[in-house]
Amino acid sequence: MKHQFKDGTLYFYFYGELDNLTVCNLKQICIDLIDQYQPKTVKLDFEEVSFVDSTGIGFVLARYKQLQKYHGELIICNLSKVNHRIFAMSGIFQLMKEERNGVKL
Repeated sequence: MKHQFKDGTLYFYFYGELDNLTVCNLKQICIDLIDQYQPKTVKLDFEEVSFVDSTGIGFVLARYKQLQKYHGELIICNLSKVNHRIFAMSGIFQLMKEERNGVKL
């Protein structure tokens, strides 16, 4: 994972699989960065993510909840068709929006 803070937006760039093992390694880093920057917007870029499981969905929901204390918005970016389907089945798009954009470093 890479991250960048620019113009009040915190960007997270994920790659590979967002599963139980990956989430365990990334969770505290993401929590600390959100608490440090207290951004108004967090964009999660999934362009390089090949697989997301229920732990990955839970991780995204937990970051959404964490952002609520800063009145921030979480946006999911660049999902593949398969990952979009998984997120859609979870109902997550009722809480946050999706973008297809260039959030490249």
